[in-house]
Formats: sequence, structure tokens, C-alpha cells
Amino acid sequence: MTALADGVAIVTGAGSGMGKAIALRFAQLGTRVVAVGRSQQNIDETAAEGRASGGQIVSFRADVGSEQDVRRMVEFTLETYGRLDFAANVAGVAADPKLLHEMTLEEFEEDHAVNSRGVFLGMKYQIPAMLKTGGGSIVNVTSAAGYGGFAYFAPYCAAKHAATGLSKSAALEYADKGVRINCVAPGAIATPLLMRNSDDVLSPMLLSTPMRRFGQVEEIAAATVWLCSDDASYITGQTLPVEGGSSASALTVVSAHQLIADGIAHAAEKAG
Repeated sequence: MTALADGVAIVTGAGSGMGKAIALRFAQLGTRVVAVGRSQQNIDETAAEGRASGGQIVSFRADVGSEQDVRRMVEFTLETYGRLDFAANVAGVAADPKLLHEMTLEEFEEDHAVNSRGVFLGMKYQIPAMLKTGGGSIVNVTSAAGYGGFAYFAPYCAAKHAATGLSKSAALEYADKGVRINCVAPGAIATPLLMRNSDDVLSPMLLSTPMRRFGQVEEIAAATVWLCSDDASYITGQTLPVEGGSSASALTVVSAHQLIADGIAHAAEKAG
């Protein structure tokens, strides 16, 4: 096993939100980091912030839905740092909330291109690189929507379920080869993607979270980096919910989904 301070990490979705927080946390702990994202400006800013705090971090622009980009992402990491020990596949998108029959095929496919195909391609190229040096750890940041239904977000839920299933299957395939694969499933986290919603959506989310607050990106970063560390060396194939207790009770989950669905419907009515 490789200590965080001696290792190299790829973090996708590192231009903002949870991905940025994860990249910076790795860098703070001495890990050499490749911050990956679609916006060159955003990932350059992440890398500059990490270096300003004394970290070793570089940026690489890539679309995780592109096999060519993902292959080059891993090649660039090996060319730059000589190895790959950790990967956090964080990049994610969500189509605007709609009833399923109102979703376009393009919206459905965009959710899957990033949220599930991006995870598949990431692991496809990250795992061989890790095997060359005896193993590593991958954390795929999925969602609480990856283990339950969520009205108005059918394509997103389907893609997150797919990413969770991919992770569990891959974990079994490489468990005896030194590569650990787990998921972190965030709930309502105060990211730009979430906070763009109206109060009609955000208020019921908050009300349905037992801890009565939105999670912070730093809390997702802490969980992700911990799963990569030697402290989690006997954990693989698992999904760690980081969602303020929302999944603790079946009644709470059902109530949460109904509250949020009602909020989305109300927002749509006002917008219409």
C-alpha cells in the first residue's frame, strides 16, 4: 500500500465543488495531484490554489465521456509523475428536473455520458496503471440517488445506479490484485450544481435531511481521501453515504423524495 504523502492521484471534476475540494485535500496531505476538468480556466485555478498552499498539483483538461481524453489523462499522469496510486472520479452532471416523458434523448445521454460512462472509462484506464505498481485505490463519487429512486431525475438516478453497480463489480474483479474500489454517495451538498435550484427545491431538501443542514464539499473530500488511505485498507466494494442521515430511515427517505418532488412540481408551475 502507498501512503497518501508518497502517492499520485487523479481527480476528475476538479474545477469546482466536490472535485476541487478533493483535489486540494489530496494536495494538502502531500499527494501529487492531476486536477482534471472540462474548463481549463477552472482546473488551472484549482491547481494554482493547491500550489499556493505548498501542494504538488497540475491541471489536465479532459471530458470524461471521451475515451481518447481519458486515455490521455492517465498517460499524462504517468508521464508527469511516473505512477498512479489513487483516483477520485467525481465529474458529474444533472439534467434539469423534468417528468420522464418530457426528457429528451440528448438529456438522458448526457447524464449517462458523464455519470456512468465517465466512471467506466476512468476505471478502464486507471486500473491498469495501478496494477503496474502493485495496486491502488479508486473512489467513485456517486450520489444518494444511486441507491433509490428520485422523482424528476430519472436519467440521473439511472446513471448513478449504473456507476454504483460498475464500482461493486470492478471491486470484486480486482479485490485480490491490490486495487480497492469504493463509492462515496453524497446527499444534499452545497455545490454550485445544487444551489442553482430555487427555494422550492432547496427548502424541502433541507427539511428532509435529519441533520437539518446542507453538507459541505470539504466533508465529501474528507470521506473520499479517507477511503483512499491506508486507514481504509480492508474496505472495498462499498458505498459510503455522506448525507446527514437521510438514508437512516426508510420513512425519512420516502418523505424526503415526496417533499422534494412536490417542491420541484411547485417550482415548475411557477416557471410555467
